[in-house]
Amino acid sequence: MEIESIKQKVLEDVDPVVKKKKAKERRKQRLIVIMQFLLVFVVIIGLFHFFMGISTVDGGSMYPTLHDKNIVIYERHNSEYKAGDIVALDMPNGDVYVKRVIAVAGDTVNIDREKIYVNGEEVTTPQAVGKTEAKSDKITYPLTVEDKQVFVLGDNREVSRDSREIGTVKIKNIKGKIRWSIGIF
Repeated sequence: MEIESIKQKVLEDVDPVVKKKKAKERRKQRLIVIMQFLLVFVVIIGLFHFFMGISTVDGGSMYPTLHDKNIVIYERHNSEYKAGDIVALDMPNGDVYVKRVIAVAGDTVNIDREKIYVNGEEVTTPQAVGKTEAKSDKITYPLTVEDKQVFVLGDNREVSRDSREIGTVKIKNIKGKIRWSIGIF
């Protein structure tokens, strides 16, 4: 019986009608796979365009939490941020900064003796390294964060360019809240 099935298979392989039918079926299967791939691709692009974004960390300002060249994925369309959130910021010069929110609208921020205070309470960020010092004479403390703005700092306080230099950041300049990071480099 096995020999008979082998003969049948050989005959089918040389029969032009069967060959055409099998070739047509293979093309149909390839087209289905390509269409499925394209659909998945379009869905992923749509997700990243409308709901998520991707950026990289440039420099050591968020060390030890994030490292230089880490890839970060952020959630877009979040209008509510709280202290401790890590966010991606659109800067006027086109750069994207990744920083930690320290204070939100209505909070009063003060920097005194290398410590940061929000509403009179010392803020201790376990991930932060280095001294927290005021960096610009243009920004005076205590500083009250205005409506629709946040005060941000990098975790590596001594090398970070943040609200101590650039001032508070408008919510509309926040690209999104960091949800995942990938350390490739």
